[in-house]
Amino acid sequence: MSSISGIGGSALQYAQLGISRGMSNMAQDAQAIAGGSDPTAPLIDAGQQKLNVEASAKALEIANQTLGTLINVVA
Repeated sequence: MSSISGIGGSALQYAQLGISRGMSNMAQDAQAIAGGSDPTAPLIDAGQQKLNVEASAKALEIANQTLGTLINVVA
């Protein structure tokens, strides 16, 4: 059972890390935009970070489903 949780745990951790990093980077972009300088680069990066967060959220969903399936099969 520990090998299953290790596999699912790693995927869940990486997905959560991706979400956390993306949100942090978006906050930095928002501060740069609010700072009054040229907003072009932070706006482009914010769009990229949005995609990163969405991808990480999807990865989290898939890892959660996979882990649930593996637990059901083992049980």
